[in-house]
Amino acid sequence: MTLIIRYWNPHCNMLIFSYLYYCEINKIEFKINFDPAISPNGALIYDDNQTIFFDYSDNYLFIDLPTKYTYYFKRSLKQEDKKDNIYPLNFQVNYSYKAFVFLTKLSFKELIKMDNRIEIIRALDYFNSVTNSSHNAMDIRGFPKGIKDNGGRVLFHARLWNPDNHQDSDEKERRILQNEFRIEACRVIKRNFKNASVGLFPDTLSAKMASDLLLDLKMTSKKEYFKSLRYCDIGIADDGLKDSPGWKIGEYLLFGKAVITTPLNISLDNFKEGKNYQVLSTRSAYFELPEKIHYLLKEKKYLEFGNANREWSNHYIHPQNYIERILSVVK
Repeated sequence: MTLIIRYWNPHCNMLIFSYLYYCEINKIEFKINFDPAISPNGALIYDDNQTIFFDYSDNYLFIDLPTKYTYYFKRSLKQEDKKDNIYPLNFQVNYSYKAFVFLTKLSFKELIKMDNRIEIIRALDYFNSVTNSSHNAMDIRGFPKGIKDNGGRVLFHARLWNPDNHQDSDEKERRILQNEFRIEACRVIKRNFKNASVGLFPDTLSAKMASDLLLDLKMTSKKEYFKSLRYCDIGIADDGLKDSPGWKIGEYLLFGKAVITTPLNISLDNFKEGKNYQVLSTRSAYFELPEKIHYLLKEKKYLEFGNANREWSNHYIHPQNYIERILSVVK
């Protein structure tokens, strides 16, 4: 089995470190090649003369032709596109596993390659002293091993995107709706639930649009965010770019949190409303959040959802089973 990527970037981390985990557990050789013909948001595995392509784009459009490969796994996959050799990749999470060990697998040429430099610096930045987002802060071994009751605390940390920074009219409108939801969701939660942790990344746009919701900059590093997540029970999620789920929802699941989200428009394996998540009626229905939160607080249903999500994430996105599940499909 050989993994092929264009260069080391966050979109590839989930696959890279799951593959490293798989090779270590099964005591097989870790093989990775770099090929400029592969999309930056894609990856390829050769296994027993089969080609398995991974499309990690947040866009519903395919970054390559599925017919070129034996199997094509896509992250942002519409239900109607799930056919023939095309399968969903479910949610994506930017985690790591033994990043220093992975560095030893790279050739000197790849270690000094400019395209790889950001992730290499993050891997070396063990104490988050430079990048604010080291792989140490995201190592899957540091994620919770079980469910803890924090009294039903709610979490929603988000950032705004400037509509003026994009040329496409549809994307401008999407960002306007996204910003409105994130601002008003934070406000309605803050008004109704005093122990909630909500707020916006404190940049210029957020300061202009919602100065009452700015987070302390120290809280926005990945390491500090995971500390906040550890002491919450209910995570709020909304559409990311291209109207597809962002990476936040996968983190909620791995941490064993109940989830309330805007409508999910992608194909997912066995991820069920009423068991794994509560859903709002529309992309802009932030006013429904108090009702959904109260439902999860009643009789501590958030613990049931959290346990279900721990089980689901262990099977579908944790590295202990990520590659195994892919191979169970292709074999």
